Amino acid sequence: MFLSRIIFNLNEQDLRYFVGGSLRLPIHLRCGFLATLFLLASSFLYSQSRIIPISKRYLNIPVAASSEMHVFQIRVNGLQKREFPAQLAELSPDYWIFIDVSEFKGQTITLSGESSQAALDRIYQSDKIQGADSLYKERNRPQFHFTVKRGWSNDVNGPIFYKGRYHLFWQAFPFGVTWNTGFMYWGHAVSKDLVHWQELAPALMLDRLGSPWSGSSFVDRNNDGGWGKDALVLVYTAFDRSSKKQVQCIAYSTDNGVTFTRYAGNPVLDSNAEVGSNDTRDPKVFWYEPGRHWVMVLFEKDGLSFYTSTDLKAWSRKSHFKGLYECPDFFQLPVDGDIHHTKWILHGGSSRYFIGSFDGESFKPESPELRYAEGVNAHGDDVLYAAQSFVEMPDDRRVQMAWGRIKPDGMPFSQMILFPTEFKLVTTREGLRMRATPVAEIEKLRQNPQKWSSLNAVGADKELSKAGSEPLDVKLHVTLEKDDILSILDDGKTIASIHSADFENRGGSIEILIDKGIAEIFVDDGARYITAEIPAHSSGHGLELGLRDDASMIDSLEICKMKSMWATHSSSRQ
Repeated sequence: MFLSRIIFNLNEQDLRYFVGGSLRLPIHLRCGFLATLFLLASSFLYSQSRIIPISKRYLNIPVAASSEMHVFQIRVNGLQKREFPAQLAELSPDYWIFIDVSEFKGQTITLSGESSQAALDRIYQSDKIQGADSLYKERNRPQFHFTVKRGWSNDVNGPIFYKGRYHLFWQAFPFGVTWNTGFMYWGHAVSKDLVHWQELAPALMLDRLGSPWSGSSFVDRNNDGGWGKDALVLVYTAFDRSSKKQVQCIAYSTDNGVTFTRYAGNPVLDSNAEVGSNDTRDPKVFWYEPGRHWVMVLFEKDGLSFYTSTDLKAWSRKSHFKGLYECPDFFQLPVDGDIHHTKWILHGGSSRYFIGSFDGESFKPESPELRYAEGVNAHGDDVLYAAQSFVEMPDDRRVQMAWGRIKPDGMPFSQMILFPTEFKLVTTREGLRMRATPVAEIEKLRQNPQKWSSLNAVGADKELSKAGSEPLDVKLHVTLEKDDILSILDDGKTIASIHSADFENRGGSIEILIDKGIAEIFVDDGARYITAEIPAHSSGHGLELGLRDDASMIDSLEICKMKSMWATHSSSRQ
């Protein structure tokens, strides 16, 4: 307690000030006075409130990493409208967060919570975010990987193409740069081309059932749920931070995804008692045409369960597949591009997946457990996690985006979304395998390509050094002598090793995406997809290549500097 610590450390001069300049009070009176002062200080720090007539769009809130997290409430006419946690800065803030309060314009709110009055009074209204002039230009801001304006982001939720725009949702904690599962929102951004994104107001915030956790989206074309034909529907897990229950809920939009309304009959599924666990989350819902019913794939306890429904409200459990853990995605892919020959892909939170068949109620694996990506962050966790693929794609591509578990240093935001990749299912020497490669739309960001041919590692490094540590898209074709290894280094450290055996004929293609804090490497059209955490600041080495055998060659090298995906965001646009 900030002020309490001050009182306990008062010296004699301080005490004279607090007792009116005299210390000749009896000891019991002085102790009583200090106890009262302590209680007053506690009251001063805690349960403060402030009345604010709202005339601007945002409340800008100062945050300090050293402050305790406390919950604050917004009330209108005595009714609680919002609650949110914040590490409100008592002294100098480390960064600022913001809350969009435009829905309260013209009304008077009461903002209350555990803080000093001085800290509460430091919150101010504005039509601009504090730090708007530097937004998207911050020193460690990735330039072609999506990141939020402020706060924490994790699981990708329900990506969908809907009425001419791509919609991306994700797990958002806008109030700080650490994870807080009890106060997650659904973040929301839109794009016309998969690479330039505009962040919107959150799609979902807390309600009576708790925090909206991960889920999926779909279009209800036949109005099976009764919320309107072609309604955009979100299905998500609600988490109660007190009871720890996880139940499945629905929200829908009839205004093209601008606002979402919770279904009054939520939850539509509560299976906690049936499975004997509170781990029931992350619903993936889609329409299964052969059976004329909806399917929900749900993580439950030790694997993925399959439910069916005809009205999106009553769900029947049909089967359970053990082994994969949370955040399921489930879809069909054509084999080698043949739309008449398809297989189902089932994968969980990481890049692990199975290939198999599906009869509308149960999944039958036809492969061992496989992986389409590799690479860990500084904490030893998979960089790629909680991926989801876009539904309703206009060109039938299967494009996925994933949570990149990387924290840029010293920034008012944390984590990122990896670059969108397209999935294909191809026949290889080992059998059918899923491949991921950057979407074709990456061309919108590539600029001034420079090309060379027939280089050794020294020659390639000379050209790479000229590019420095800027965001890059680097393409090369190599021919490696038997048992040789191509080392890919950033800032002097090896981030990937490509072996001659990785190619069918000791030679193949490699594409390297370098951005602030992240490298994504695609070997031979996704035969290997490597993710690596890299320093946001280079010591001058930048990207380098290494070959052991002088006979190995870099047949071709192409270096493109990448435009910023934020180039369309002016400092005034928020």
